[in-house]
Amino acid sequence: MTWILMCMAAVCLAVLGISYVCFRMGFYAPRKEAASDQIELPEGEIYEPYWDSMERWIQETRATPHEEVSVRSFDGLTLWGKYYEYAPGAPIELMFHGYRGSAERDLCGGMQRCFQLGHSALIVDQRCSGRSGGSVITF
Repeated sequence: MTWILMCMAAVCLAVLGISYVCFRMGFYAPRKEAASDQIELPEGEIYEPYWDSMERWIQETRATPHEEVSVRSFDGLTLWGKYYEYAPGAPIELMFHGYRGSAERDLCGGMQRCFQLGHSALIVDQRCSGRSGGSVITF
């Protein structure tokens, strides 16, 4: 009877351990630091054909005049973004990057598209990315 309880306990611990590892792999994101002079490009073969365009868009976005804006969240974090004005009174597109992404990397092409359409753009660093506050989930 004791060995059955030990086996059940071992199985439960294994399931919990595997669940925790899967959770960390799927949901843990290290803090994204603010952009430096280095250009961050996504890894993987599917992105390689686009690296040159992405690098050019990032350089053009960095060279475009912009205004840094911030807002305080309901829980006291400062969230940062960059406002690129095409022309006074032009429509504004709000853009948010994807999970584990960054505003500069994920939205530089979108900012270029906005300007081609005659729109201004506000690209936002979400929580725990770029200059925005926040922390990763830890246990």
